[in-house]
This record gives sequence, structure tokens and C-alpha cells, in this order.
Amino acid sequence: MKLLKEFNLTESQLRKILNGRKYKPQIIKEAITNNELEFGVIADTHLCSKFEKLDELHTFYAICKKIGIKHIVHAGDIIAGQGIYTGQENEIHTFGADSQVRYVVENYPKIEGIKTHFITGNHCLSYFKKSGVDVGEKISAQREDMNYLGQYQGNIEIGGVKIRLLHPDGGGAYAISYKGQKIAEQIPSGQKPHLLVLGHYHTSVYFFYRNMHILYAGAFEGQSSFLLRKGINPSIGGWTVRVRIAKDKRKSIVAIVPSWIPFFGR
Repeated sequence: MKLLKEFNLTESQLRKILNGRKYKPQIIKEAITNNELEFGVIADTHLCSKFEKLDELHTFYAICKKIGIKHIVHAGDIIAGQGIYTGQENEIHTFGADSQVRYVVENYPKIEGIKTHFITGNHCLSYFKKSGVDVGEKISAQREDMNYLGQYQGNIEIGGVKIRLLHPDGGGAYAISYKGQKIAEQIPSGQKPHLLVLGHYHTSVYFFYRNMHILYAGAFEGQSSFLLRKGINPSIGGWTVRVRIAKDKRKSIVAIVPSWIPFFGR
């Protein structure tokens, strides 16, 4: 197409521009026993980093399998990417978009009965900025159990529970919950999810605000030199979240039990 050549765009990039770069919410009809649903929540696995916690990630998935979880949501930065900060090339073990995608396809947990719904974050999209390569699309195309929801943000509804995944920008704040509160305040009434899941901050916290259940999803990458300089000691682990759903049209959450599963050590 003339437009593609003129602006040096791929067909995929053009489709996203014409659609406002927004991904429509995906709806998964899940059978719910006793009006309860349980799922996993993670983020920032940063595979290909020398500080990746791959064994811990596999252990988390094994725990989810054991307790019957079928869906895990991932709030961005599956891979470490490249060129994010000065000196990062010394802290990754696999280079290039295709090689990092291959590493994820071959090493990310693959457990029968569990599907991962994920977005991409700033590390993943380092290749998109340089060459238009969306690693999320490439991973999803090669792994049927990994469902790509979009760049930086994705919306999914599982068994009537509306979940928004977000990988925001910037560093954390003095009060851990502050950034999450400010993000929640910008979501208009009528467009709010039941759960707002935040990646990027490499920490874990749960709170209830503006009628939304808000989770910082933790991380599966240890303390790199970049995090050390920023004074960030990451929370290694993930959440299992059990919700009880009302029998109304809104599928309101009448109770929630978020359980943090931590892994210790640098």
C-alpha cells in the first residue's frame, strides 16, 4: 500500500493506528462453582535478564495448577528487552527480539489447563520503538496458551469479572499505594473494572479504592544494578485471587481474598 511505504509502517502498525491502538476487551465464559472464581496475577518476569527468577516462576505456576487455577494474568514486561538503561547489555543473557521471543516460547511455564493473558510493557516494547516489532504478537502466535491483550494496557473479562491490566510509566512514590490511587482517580465512572492490576513497580500491595480492587502484581526478577541504584528491592512472587461474585447483572464482587505468594532471596 502507498500509505505503508510513505510512512514506513507495517500493516500491523497501521491497523493499531486506525483502531486508536486500543484492544477490545476479551470475554471468557468460565463456569463458576458456587459463584466463586480464582485466578493468578503476576507481572515483570523480565525473561532474558541475568536476574530472572525462572525457577520461582515455574513454582508459582505449579502452585496455581495444584489449587485448580485456569487463568493467570500478566501485567507486562515478559522479557527484559534491550537498551532500556545504560549498562543493561551487561545484565541480559540473550540479545535481539527474535532470540528473546524464542527464549520465552521455550522456557515460559507451559502447563496443561492454564492460560496466560498478558500485556507488553516498556521493556517488551523496546524493540517496537526501534523497529516496529511487537514481541507480544510473536509470542502469542507461537504459544496457544498465551493470550496477548495489547500494549501497556489490556482488558479481559473472566466469568463476568472485569480485569484491567496496566503497565504504567515512571518510578514509584514515597507511599507505595500513591501511584495506584492517582491512576484509579482518572478512570471514569461507568468504565471502571472490578480489578485494576498494575505492573512495572516490582512491588506488591492490595487496596480497595473507588469501588475497585487494586493490585500491584510483584515481579519475577531479582535486584538488578538499575533497581539497586533506584533503591528498589523487588517483591518476588505473585498473587492468587479468589472472588465471590453476586448474582446480579453487574457481576458485583461481594468478597475477595488476595493471597500473596512470596519467594525470598536476592
